[in-house]
Amino acid sequence: MTETASSTDQRAALYAWFATLYARELSTKQLQAWLDGAAEPLLSTLEEAGFATEIQDMRRALDSLRVSSAAQLDLAADFTSSFLLDLHSCAAPYASCYQGDSPQLFGPAEKAMRHQLNALGLGVDSQFAEAADHLALQLELLSWLATARRESEEATHIASMLQWLPRFVSKAQHTPAQLPFYPALSRLLLQVLQELAAEELPHADV
Repeated sequence: MTETASSTDQRAALYAWFATLYARELSTKQLQAWLDGAAEPLLSTLEEAGFATEIQDMRRALDSLRVSSAAQLDLAADFTSSFLLDLHSCAAPYASCYQGDSPQLFGPAEKAMRHQLNALGLGVDSQFAEAADHLALQLELLSWLATARRESEEATHIASMLQWLPRFVSKAQHTPAQLPFYPALSRLLLQVLQELAAEELPHADV
């Protein structure tokens, strides 16, 4: 990635952006903003940073939303079928589901994440009724670590996520989605984190 694209503040914002997309389905207002091009500056930055293939897929996904006669309903249905069905039928967004031979909730990864949040003086928002190892919360933690200039912990957490994220992304490609938005999003997320893992995160200014 370019120096600008991998700067601390941009990483924090990028993690938070991904987190919002996995936390809940897009609202009507958010979807309209996407369709009106609100995400284009970020997509262009990522394209210039070396993710041209993934961004091309994201733009195709947006084009499919623009021509859909029921984009809001279709995308909401895809969010459900992709992430909210039983653990065997969807790409469950929890690290615990990719440990061992069979998916499960509230496994060791959830306990480790809760312990990590507590050690940092953080917690799970009571309005977000999910296990602590939910993908959105893991991305929010990355955003917090980047903002706090805790690059070593940020890099360690990325490495931890990459132990299970490829299996999540692979499963996300085969869920019964009507539109290509979430499969494309998951591929982009994986490539971004893999790229960050492959390069040394910049040290915070002191």
